Amino acid sequence: METHEMKMTALEKKFVNRRKKAERNITKIREQLEGVDLQNMTRALEIGCATGLASAFLAKQYRMEVYGTDFDPAEIEIARQMNKENDQLHFQIEDAARLSFADNSFDLIVSQNVFHHIPNWPQAVREIARVLKPGGYLLWLDLVFPRIIVQLFTPLVKNYGVYSQADIQTVFADNGFKMIRAERKVHGLFSRCQFLLKKS
Repeated sequence: METHEMKMTALEKKFVNRRKKAERNITKIREQLEGVDLQNMTRALEIGCATGLASAFLAKQYRMEVYGTDFDPAEIEIARQMNKENDQLHFQIEDAARLSFADNSFDLIVSQNVFHHIPNWPQAVREIARVLKPGGYLLWLDLVFPRIIVQLFTPLVKNYGVYSQADIQTVFADNGFKMIRAERKVHGLFSRCQFLLKKS
């Protein structure tokens, strides 16, 4: 069976699972959701939850039922062990390009630093659009690359997602997302973008 998402290397896990890294991600979530009416939002999904700290923040801060998902069983086991006391939190193994949830299941979806691990990232966008309710929000943060890097590396790299900012924004728009807020920081050969999008 074809898989659409890859696991992190040991070095990547060491970086991603650091508490300081998770705390920075939580700060970005809080900043992006400022001004968003969350009063009637009851269910959230995190794509690529790792050890579950951001999912736990969403459940506690916004009183939502949160599903944290990751392709790596080891990460899900850690998340479950760290968050045993909260019955609003659910952690399960999922392929972002083949989500098991029903259509229109969530009010909010968060994806941070995951898409560059998904070779078939356009399919992941389609799946996110499918399970997000109309009027729901997507908070997306990840790497984007210059067009020349995309052209050079896409034929060579089979286990990673390589895309430009224009690529990812076009696919979001094609799947019914409207850009609410966008930020970009340049880091040498790549940039880091953070989007807040709303599904029409």
